[in-house]
Amino acid sequence: MNVDDIISYAQLVAEEKVNLQKGMNFGIGRNYSVFLMSVRKGAPYADEIDRKTGNLIYEGHDDPKTRGSADPKTVDQPLTPKGSWTENGKFFKAAKDYKSGLRTKPELGQQQRNASDG
Repeated sequence: MNVDDIISYAQLVAEEKVNLQKGMNFGIGRNYSVFLMSVRKGAPYADEIDRKTGNLIYEGHDDPKTRGSADPKTVDQPLTPKGSWTENGKFFKAAKDYKSGLRTKPELGQQQRNASDG
C-alpha cells in the first residue's frame, strides 16, 4: 500500500486491525490517528483536502441535535457532559499540547476516503 492509495473500508479495517466506527479516530494504537471522510455529493460534512497545501480541512463531529439546541454545526464540544474528551477535544488538546511544548511530536493523521466516493 502506498501514500494516497484509496482502499476499501474492509481493507482499512484489516490493515489497522481495528473496527473503525467513527469519522475521527484519535491515537488508534499506533503513532497516528485515522480520519474517515466522504467526498461524495450530499455528504453530511464538508471535509476536503486543500489542493495547494495538502492539509485536511475536517469539520469534526457535530454536537447531538436536541430540541431547543443550537445548530449542531455551530457548537464546539471538546468535552462530553460527563467531562471526558470528545474526539474533537482529543485533537484540540494534542494540538495545544504540541504548540505549548507539552507534547514533543504532533499527532499524525491518515485520511481515508471511501473507495466508492471516487
